[in-house]
Amino acid sequence: MEPIKINLATFEYQDKRLSYPVMLITALIVLLVSFFSIKTGINTQGEIKENENKIAEQEQNIIKRQRIKKENIKTLKDSEIESLKKDIDFINGLITMDAYPYDRLLDSLELSVPQGIVLSSFKMSKDLNKAVLNGKADSMDGISILLNRLNDSKIYKNNNLLNLSVAQENNTHEEAISFDNGITFEIESTIDKDQVWVRN
Repeated sequence: MEPIKINLATFEYQDKRLSYPVMLITALIVLLVSFFSIKTGINTQGEIKENENKIAEQEQNIIKRQRIKKENIKTLKDSEIESLKKDIDFINGLITMDAYPYDRLLDSLELSVPQGIVLSSFKMSKDLNKAVLNGKADSMDGISILLNRLNDSKIYKNNNLLNLSVAQENNTHEEAISFDNGITFEIESTIDKDQVWVRN
């Protein structure tokens, strides 16, 4: 007959023997997780600090570059500024003159000149606002007709007779008013810019 084996350990005792290893393993896992978390946090903190240092360095470099630029910028004197303005005005004047519709001025003038009038010169002011006409006429009536036609034109306004002289080689009245000797005149006209640039 075989002997009967009896385990005198209670269920409570058996549970305690199993729970200790489980608790130990759990504690180790927690320690490992905590260790890795702390290590990761330290590494991240180091990277953050490194990035902050890089940003601060870049900001310092930007400030230095801006300071160097300001030092290199040349401050112009008043005389230099005035000289530049004159050069700019001169260039703008050339551009304006090149694009200016002189043909419209001359076409309107041609329609206004009557027979017996010969124009010797046509000059314009620098701002292209005024024109000065010089010429000769065989009679005062021709000059009056010219002034009236200019006043009636759309382009020439405020026409004024500035100078008038009669060339007298002889003392006879007929020779004084003849076209060969002529009546020399000078007329100043204001140019209507709006009408000059109007396209038909």
